Amino acid sequence: MEISYFNEFVILAETRNYWAAAERLYIGQSSLSKHIKTLESQLGAPLFDRTSRKVELTEFGAKMLPYAQSISRLQFQYEAAAAAYLNGETDQMVIGSIPALASYNIVDILVRYQLDFPSVQVQTREADTMKVRKWLFEPSVDVAFYRDSVAYLEHDQGHEERLVKIPFCPDRLVAVLPKGHPLGKKEHLELSELKAENFALMKKDSMPYMLCMRACREAGFSPKVLYTSQSLDSVLDMVTKGSCVALLFERHVQAPPGSGLALDPPFEVVPISPEIWTTVYLCYLKDKPISLAAQNFVRYCKEHVDRKV
Repeated sequence: MEISYFNEFVILAETRNYWAAAERLYIGQSSLSKHIKTLESQLGAPLFDRTSRKVELTEFGAKMLPYAQSISRLQFQYEAAAAAYLNGETDQMVIGSIPALASYNIVDILVRYQLDFPSVQVQTREADTMKVRKWLFEPSVDVAFYRDSVAYLEHDQGHEERLVKIPFCPDRLVAVLPKGHPLGKKEHLELSELKAENFALMKKDSMPYMLCMRACREAGFSPKVLYTSQSLDSVLDMVTKGSCVALLFERHVQAPPGSGLALDPPFEVVPISPEIWTTVYLCYLKDKPISLAAQNFVRYCKEHVDRKV
């Protein structure tokens, strides 16, 4: 039995599409179809129902999938370990990401991944969405986490067709106000209610800055921005000292459960109306082969998303 066919089974189960799976595996559709049929013959039952427009798992296929995932993971582990021993080398994977990895549970996935694949050396590079997205096309990273929104898509639509984009985590803008601010106890507030306030925002020309400026303009005013910074802590410091309000992403101001900040944060967080949502995506290029290490990391992230769903 060809062990690599189990990895092909896993990829096809994820994509539900022969063309998309073959593209990720860098093999022809006819070869992929032949391999899956061979695997089904060896296992004794169909893995997929091919009667619909999309390829769907059969009941038998659903039962076999966890075993195939384990076999695929083990195959990568022993191949990576053998290569590291024989060549004295370590597999490397470079991940581009927006800041605050912990806020989006990316650190948790990295920890699990490193435990399962200790021979892989993971390097993360953090920057604003615009720079992270650019890294993909240079390319200087294998995969990337970055934020998409209407504001950014209107700014740069280029090369979207070259990307595989997996929705990873939604987030929304919230108003962050000094403790005791008159608007701080509201269940939600209209953005126009802040038009007389001084603002502290993330650095100019960043994704958060563009999104906040656009939101304020749509609410009928141009915000008076007294302070911008690359540092989230610096923006929050301006708020807590009472001189400014801020518009930030909700996950960036959520403290870990059990911390003192979670019990009594030194600022007020109020949802704005209408809500302004963004999505953090895990992305990679369709037309650039990604390493087996990166393929397994993508799978880890998809499993994380599927568990949340």
